Amino acid sequence: MFKKLIIISVFLIALFCSHAFAYTTDDIEWEDSAAKSATLYWGSTVKLDDYTIKAEDFNEEGFVSISISRGGQVEDVSPLKVGDSLKYRDTENGDDIMVVVNKVKTNIDEWTGDMENPSASIKIYRRAIPEMKIKITTEEDTYDPRDMAYKYITTTIEIENEGDAKAFEMDLEIDPNGMELYSGKLNYNFIAIEEDEVLEPIVVKFEIPEYWEETDVNIDVTTKSLDLNDEINEDTKTKTLTIEPVVELIVTKTITTEVYMDETAHVSVSIWNDGKYSVNSADITNPVIADLELQDSVNEETTLSFAPGETKAKIFEYTLKPVKTGTYKVPAVTATFTDPEGKEHTFKSERPSVKITGPNIVITKSVSPSSVNIGDEVKVTVKVANKGTVKASVTATETLPETVSYVSGDLSFKEVVNNGKTLSYSYTIKTEEAGEIRLPATTSTFIDMGEFKGEKISNMPVITVVDPETSAELASDESSDSTSSSSSSSSSSSSSSSDNSEYVEDETRVQPGFEGITMLFALLGVYAVYGRKRKQ
Repeated sequence: MFKKLIIISVFLIALFCSHAFAYTTDDIEWEDSAAKSATLYWGSTVKLDDYTIKAEDFNEEGFVSISISRGGQVEDVSPLKVGDSLKYRDTENGDDIMVVVNKVKTNIDEWTGDMENPSASIKIYRRAIPEMKIKITTEEDTYDPRDMAYKYITTTIEIENEGDAKAFEMDLEIDPNGMELYSGKLNYNFIAIEEDEVLEPIVVKFEIPEYWEETDVNIDVTTKSLDLNDEINEDTKTKTLTIEPVVELIVTKTITTEVYMDETAHVSVSIWNDGKYSVNSADITNPVIADLELQDSVNEETTLSFAPGETKAKIFEYTLKPVKTGTYKVPAVTATFTDPEGKEHTFKSERPSVKITGPNIVITKSVSPSSVNIGDEVKVTVKVANKGTVKASVTATETLPETVSYVSGDLSFKEVVNNGKTLSYSYTIKTEEAGEIRLPATTSTFIDMGEFKGEKISNMPVITVVDPETSAELASDESSDSTSSSSSSSSSSSSSSSDNSEYVEDETRVQPGFEGITMLFALLGVYAVYGRKRKQ
């Protein structure tokens, strides 16, 4: 009985481990899906990886001599006819090749009996290897630890050998990248998997991890199997899951969506702790929009704590008054806190919009020219623009300075100005006084069909008035000053030269004895001129 058990054990070991022993070409499964087709003529070749297949010769009986070479060395050669194959096992490099002849054309000439350009159609096969198709499925792609719909992440793994060969001693490893295993195993071993075999699904469960911020987690599945030549074939697949945070502050900011120019917009801020844990000392910041006028005294910052699931409503609440029409987005509210691990998290509200409707009157005053002489005329133009959304009746009046006299034109305005339109009026003035004249602002009032009314004031342009005579005198004085300055400069230069001459030796001085003669000639010349004048 004991001998029988030993014999059976040896037989089973030999059966399961037979792939590890030496095998023959008859044991090989060939890779049909990647077979290479070729047509060979006498002496032609085709390459497959490091191997060269050549048609060495043909004969009239339909045989073709096929050789397999590596590195220029013929490894095997054999005559083949249609349906025959040449199998070569490269034990040194672990490669197996099979050449199958599918068709031979001898092309024998009827008159000469000779072959003319014979050919052979062949197919070249490699040794097949196993290949695992891995499929990983979960109930969801995103899991929320705050949601009680799923307590665990149930993962199903399906394996299929879609290669062209049998696999041996396959190890399967599941790596959840830090997720805790609830049930099942992370490592499996399979003695053999046939070609096209599908394994029973593997089911494992993981606890839903908890993170303080949204995190992607991978489930990696790797298979390592041996082929007939004991070479390891590895396949892998990854499934990525998104894990929601354990705490999320839902920040809500609301504003009245549409108001008229004579109304106010109401703003309110609330925060909800949608989480499993408390949030302590969250810093809340609420910037106020600059395009509307704040009507209440309100702090822009505060610090609050939130219990799990707690909502704090109306943390900030205030009203805003429109300044001009248009659509405006209010700034977002931010809430920032630090988790127990010391990492900071920030949550923001959306930016709601408020639409302001009504008339928006803009008064602009300009002068042309802006610089004139006394008595010259200046044209003043006033533009009345309605940049709002509804039309309004506008009334404007002009006020002139005491130093200015009216010449012509319109000093008042009363018209209905449509939204998006600009009207204007103008008048001419002059003055007899020099200096700068700042024109008073134009005051206007408006009212729309809904009896919304208001007042608008323009800018105050400046006119520079010059006296031509005063300007000429100033120019003359400046010229005299310039000439005097030039003479003074010349005198100064001469003086400077005289001063310098005291230190420079005169190389043209008169020789001693000639000074008296020179002086005598000079006196005679003066006497002659003076005497002539008296005779006349």
